[in-house]
Amino acid sequence: MVDESAIAALRCSNKPVKFISKSLGVKRDTIEKIIKKWIGDTEPFIIDLIKGRKSKNNPSVNEIMPLLNDDIDKILKNELVLDYIARHHSDYHDRLMDCIRYKIYIKINS
Repeated sequence: MVDESAIAALRCSNKPVKFISKSLGVKRDTIEKIIKKWIGDTEPFIIDLIKGRKSKNNPSVNEIMPLLNDDIDKILKNELVLDYIARHHSDYHDRLMDCIRYKIYIKINS
C-alpha cells in the first residue's frame, strides 16, 4: 500500500513526481494515479469554493508554500491561497495544487 501522506508531503515541498518516485520507491504511474484520484474527488469542492471568485493577486510559490503548513480550514480562508486556487485549479501538474487537493481530500473524506 502506498503512503499517500508521504506523496503529499513531498508535493507540499514542491517536489516533482520523478523525485517522489525515486525517494519513495513507487512507480511514477502509481503516483500519477493517486494524484488523479485527488483531482477527481476534490474538483467539485474546489469549483464550488472558487465559484464567482475574481483573483486579485497572483501569489508566487514562495508566498504559498509556508501557508500550506496550516490546518486546511485556515488554508481555505486565506485570500492568497484562494487566489492561487482560482488561478491554478485547472493546472493538473501544479505541485502546490496537488498539496492543497490532498488536504481537501482528507477533509472531505474524514
